[in-house]
Amino acid sequence: MKKRSDGRFCKKIKLPNGEYKYFYSAEPTEKKAQKDIENQLLNYKESEENGKDFFTVADNWDSDYRETVPDTTYNKCTKAAYNRILNHFQYEYIKDITSRDIDNFLHSLSFGQKTVAWHKCILNMIFDYAILHGELKENPVSHVRLPKGLTKGKRELPSTNALKIVSEHSDGFALLPFFLLYTGCRKSEALAIRYEDIDFKSNVIKVRNHVIHDGNRAIFEPVLKTESANRDIILLDRLKEVLPKKFKGFLFSMQNDGEKPLTKGAFDKRWKKYCDEYGLSITAHQLRHGYATMLFEAGIDVKDAQDLMGHSDINLTKSVYTHIRDVRKEQTAEKLNNFAF
Repeated sequence: MKKRSDGRFCKKIKLPNGEYKYFYSAEPTEKKAQKDIENQLLNYKESEENGKDFFTVADNWDSDYRETVPDTTYNKCTKAAYNRILNHFQYEYIKDITSRDIDNFLHSLSFGQKTVAWHKCILNMIFDYAILHGELKENPVSHVRLPKGLTKGKRELPSTNALKIVSEHSDGFALLPFFLLYTGCRKSEALAIRYEDIDFKSNVIKVRNHVIHDGNRAIFEPVLKTESANRDIILLDRLKEVLPKKFKGFLFSMQNDGEKPLTKGAFDKRWKKYCDEYGLSITAHQLRHGYATMLFEAGIDVKDAQDLMGHSDINLTKSVYTHIRDVRKEQTAEKLNNFAF
């Protein structure tokens, strides 16, 4: 052991793998420094044997992940689930966490299927991050399925009559549901569409941003959550015909002047008025499913449908297509059962 010019003691130790590592101590005497370095070596060996704790890996992942999503999106969609995961696993070494541990955690959650699935997705990203940084060789989340019997959000396709009514009106606020039906945009994406996002020559609508509602306040942000969310949508002729050829700012705005996107309160009020006027009972998201129905009926391949709808996971597109097909079968069966010669 040597004493450096800066006053610290230094000891070079050969590790079991053949590599050498330097340990340093600022203790005043060589005897105390020797004891300090021995403790450091024990801690180092324990750390090498056990790997990093879950908190450290998750915290590093969280820091990187937050660079890819706007703060508002993170706070609304990820923060609570991440904190719940952290509180449960933070004191465990990440390599000691098994598929059973994750399965038990998911079963302990008292939420619907969509929320539990998001917890699983976050865990999957954290363990993938651990593999990427050499902490693990296998992701235990890959062996875990969602618990059975979770409540699902009701997914109802809009009726044929409702779609017909939406497709026949495009004046005033009715342009928004018409736009949703013929683009498949999420409501947040449609509210963020500006003049520069529409290429009338190439017949393309560029989805690059969204409007997130924080309470009533409308916040305009880039879509960074997934690469698939940034996409180009075909500008269909029937939509092109009713869109204003020139406008400033936002297509859908508070005072119809393009300056400010619709607040939550303004959207809800105008949507209710629209539904009451035409005798409808539909949501903006149902019109996205109406667009998916159009793709399905037109025979658009599921992979192309995934791109057009901005699904990050093709299995989601497949599930939507399967749902549409099953509903169509039920409707066909009903028509046949009610048929009389």
